[in-house]
Amino acid sequence: MALVLLALAAFPDCPDQPDGCGGTAVERAAESRRRAREVDLDRPWQDVRDSLVRACGLLVGQSTSHCFDDFNHVACCAMAASQHHNTNEESRVVGMHTVNYLGEHIIAASDPELGEGGSWCTCQLSAPYDVCHRQFGARTAWTLLWCEGSGIATLVDDDANVLASGKPFVLGSEMPRYGGRRARRQAWNVIVSSRNTTWSSRFRAACDNNKSSLLSGSESVADGATDVPTRNTENGKLATDRMAPTASEDHHDEL
Repeated sequence: MALVLLALAAFPDCPDQPDGCGGTAVERAAESRRRAREVDLDRPWQDVRDSLVRACGLLVGQSTSHCFDDFNHVACCAMAASQHHNTNEESRVVGMHTVNYLGEHIIAASDPELGEGGSWCTCQLSAPYDVCHRQFGARTAWTLLWCEGSGIATLVDDDANVLASGKPFVLGSEMPRYGGRRARRQAWNVIVSSRNTTWSSRFRAACDNNKSSLLSGSESVADGATDVPTRNTENGKLATDRMAPTASEDHHDEL
């Protein structure tokens, strides 16, 4: 009996929230997952990124220019309107700013077409004890994974079910824009270094199940390579790469 209870407790159901994951905007999250399944990931990265922003229920604009474009802001979180103004002062997500106020950004950037509530590209730091689960008390609609730090992009829901997978390519820039190769490695490191091994194993298995069909021509970090397909860049030059901050630093989710 104790083993059964331990297994059930291994994956957090929105810890620190009295009603569990009651902060989830259920219909909005479902529509976001439906849209995520329709995203064609085998396109230029910037087109893919914009599609991910819209699939998450956000408007493409200045305030969402970082979304899904670094190692950290890769979780699509759909939260009830009652949760919009939650801060990190009580949830105390490790690695995040002590306040991390996002309410005004969520309200301004959320697309009402997806239903009630709002959306944000929340930080995955400390996952699954992260901003979406703890600060907003919501389950993630989906998360962008860079499988093994490679150029394979995979979208998974909160139970690690694969929604879409593919290999975006770059046109005169990096992928993602803030950090490129290093950011993909950092993003994967958040997954594999999670203190919740049950959660981590689910997400790793999601990538493993897709690897045989998608890894052809793109080796994994374990093999010492993280190259991604590159299409003709203007004058052979790449845009200046702004490196993502390390996971040991405090991060404002809105930055």
